Amino acid sequence: MINYQKLSANRPILEVLSLLIDYPTEDTFTEANRTLIEQDKALSKDERRSLLEIFDQLAKPVLLKQQTNYTGLFEMNRRYTLYMSYYKMTDSRERGTVLAKLKMLYEMFGVAETTSELSDYLPLMLDFLAVGDFLDDPRRKDIQLALSVIEDGTYNLLKNAVIDSENPYIKLVKFIREIVGSSVETEVKTDAQ
Repeated sequence: MINYQKLSANRPILEVLSLLIDYPTEDTFTEANRTLIEQDKALSKDERRSLLEIFDQLAKPVLLKQQTNYTGLFEMNRRYTLYMSYYKMTDSRERGTVLAKLKMLYEMFGVAETTSELSDYLPLMLDFLAVGDFLDDPRRKDIQLALSVIEDGTYNLLKNAVIDSENPYIKLVKFIREIVGSSVETEVKTDAQ
């Protein structure tokens, strides 16, 4: 079950996370983005500290080195991809269906894709969750698809990344998984006797 209040409260940090997990540019590791993390009240003090440590590690190298690190990890390495449905479905017909459903979901909520990336690209999905206003929308249950794809994809990425668990990008993926997961409440069934 989705906690829409929590998801709504996380919108600003989801926008920052979308930028941080995407290909680095001059606008990625700015002081303004660092300040957004510092001032985000939806994050606990420990979450802010943890994310700031990751931010500082990723921001430390010069831009060209940041881009080289990113490309080496996510674009030149078959073990890690930011296309979340790829892990489970590779290039199957079923994946095509999920990609089409995600694209329709974005359009249903008035979010136009302005990128050439596939609809299961993690930064794009986070951006969708950041800009969407789901609180009073009767179709809001449909965003469960996006949350499920992120959950499955990040789980499999992290499972593949055990040997690189200290890499700041892998830590960022773990952080993203925790933030997105915090918007999902597990229903506990009890047996009435």
